Amino acid sequence: MHQLLFWSIMAGACTSVGAILLFIKRHWSNASLAVFLGLASGVMIAVVVFDMLPSALVYAGFGSAIKGVATGMLVLYIFDRYAFNQLSKGETLIGLGYLIMLGIGMHDLPEGMAIALGHEMKARTGMVIALGIGIHNIPEGMAIAAPLIMAGMSRLRILAQTLLVGVITPLGTLVGLGIASILPFLLPMMLGFASGIMLYLVFFQLWPQAGLQDRTNRWYGFWLGMLIIFIATFI
Repeated sequence: MHQLLFWSIMAGACTSVGAILLFIKRHWSNASLAVFLGLASGVMIAVVVFDMLPSALVYAGFGSAIKGVATGMLVLYIFDRYAFNQLSKGETLIGLGYLIMLGIGMHDLPEGMAIALGHEMKARTGMVIALGIGIHNIPEGMAIAAPLIMAGMSRLRILAQTLLVGVITPLGTLVGLGIASILPFLLPMMLGFASGIMLYLVFFQLWPQAGLQDRTNRWYGFWLGMLIIFIATFI
């Protein structure tokens, strides 16, 4: 459990890493960002395809696994639609930064749960999910910091706030561990739920954003991520 929490804390802390990178270098090439986002997409898709979804199908059956996937995707869709998109219209730079922070924070809770549920299946799976979430938290930290920097907020204050956002990921992991221990019969369906969370992140956030940066370079990151997880899983 201690090792799992360590990986979850590190994944959350990557939000602050993104802010720090923006402090050091304001402008990143579109190609670099596309590779980052593509890599996170490849890691998450590979974990779902090679580990989580097959296990959910075996232990829960097709119907329960698909219900879990659909529920996971629906949860993040609701977060996106009602907690982020509708609130971000016409806001100041400070307000926009906080709204981005709110949206990312609400994503981080179920992402932390996905780390815990993956760990319940295999310790390595939880670690790999944390890796994928950590990678994609880096550009999210940049997204939080950018409008706050432009609004003149101090870097120390921005760093402190991204660290607070990062705490939500291990909190989600603790919630996931609690569900697995108190209601273990829900675990097979929850594997589908975690898969749905990750698929939504890839299909509706990471991959489209990577395409906006550079449609070619995102594929380099994607296949690298797939290769890393394939090697870790089968070799």
